[in-house]
Amino acid sequence: MPQKVLVNFCRVLLGLTFMFSGIVKAVDPMGTQIKLMDYLYAFGMGDQILGSTVLIFACMLAGFEILIGSYLAVGAFHKGASVLALLMMAVFTPFTLYLAIKNPVQDCGCFGDAVVLTNWQTFFKNVFLLALAVFIVIRRKLIVPFMAEKRYWMVTVVIVAISVRFMVSNIINLPVLDFRPYKVGTDLRAAYQEHDMTFTDFSIMNDDMDDVTMDILADSGYTFLVISSHLEDASESDLDLIDDIFDYCTNWGYNIIGLTSSGTEAIRQWTENAGADLKFLFADEIPLQTIVRSNPGLVLIRDGVIVNKWSHANIPSDEELSGPLETISVGEMPEYDPVRTPWAVALLFALPLLLLIAIDRLKELIQ
Repeated sequence: MPQKVLVNFCRVLLGLTFMFSGIVKAVDPMGTQIKLMDYLYAFGMGDQILGSTVLIFACMLAGFEILIGSYLAVGAFHKGASVLALLMMAVFTPFTLYLAIKNPVQDCGCFGDAVVLTNWQTFFKNVFLLALAVFIVIRRKLIVPFMAEKRYWMVTVVIVAISVRFMVSNIINLPVLDFRPYKVGTDLRAAYQEHDMTFTDFSIMNDDMDDVTMDILADSGYTFLVISSHLEDASESDLDLIDDIFDYCTNWGYNIIGLTSSGTEAIRQWTENAGADLKFLFADEIPLQTIVRSNPGLVLIRDGVIVNKWSHANIPSDEELSGPLETISVGEMPEYDPVRTPWAVALLFALPLLLLIAIDRLKELIQ
């Protein structure tokens, strides 16, 4: 294989890997925030940095990976992009070696929840990517860009715009793709009864710290779960919608339960602000954060199965709750949406790059 072909194959491969890593982080920015907080607590710094600051950094990290990956994939700013990729790998590879040896966290989270790797797998993956980056930097003069240099800025504008809009949507709403074990359609009752290891940390306790998980999951009817890992940090911007859900459940006879890891004083303060006499049960913060990436979030289960999930910004309105759940769309699992698929997300980022390349080629032919 000619060296020029090999160099360009390697830089495209490295670019696509960076893009994939950034995109799966951008799909779930709050999940990346949680993973970064795990790192901070493992190194004794978890109480020193605000969660909102970590979320901003998580978005910046995802956006940076997508942008560098896009540059490498199309050959834009290839000298600077290849050096930046090398610097990143030079930092992360020794760090992941430390993680593999000391094991302060179970997985690095480099590919989000989409691809979970052990710390040793992550280290060897980074060694391979580091070798690619070194080879590309050494032979970067052989890189052949897919578009003219004068149009490189278009890649920056398009990718930054898409990335920002994509991450904001996934924060305000729920992640467009759900790679976690508690996705819609999951049979929590079956998993709990079969002692599925993925759900070992999921248990619901009452005020006396008695396990009432099966009491909740065994109910064959509908149950709304208002979930807040930490009520002290819960958004209060949509409390009126939660109050409406509480009234709806009262009118139609459905169960509605709060789940939190917070203490009784936080519960008292929150229910006072919400205006709903909501009964709260207790669960560990980790599964609560995993179930729904919103604080608070709303989950609907029926017969132990997750029917639907909403962020606090998308809680069903009075207009949507026009009748009993058995007769309205709120009580049904969402229909297949081709936009909420891995292929659609991949095209969201790949198609604009391909269009830019096509436009560039067309202009070159015309000129």
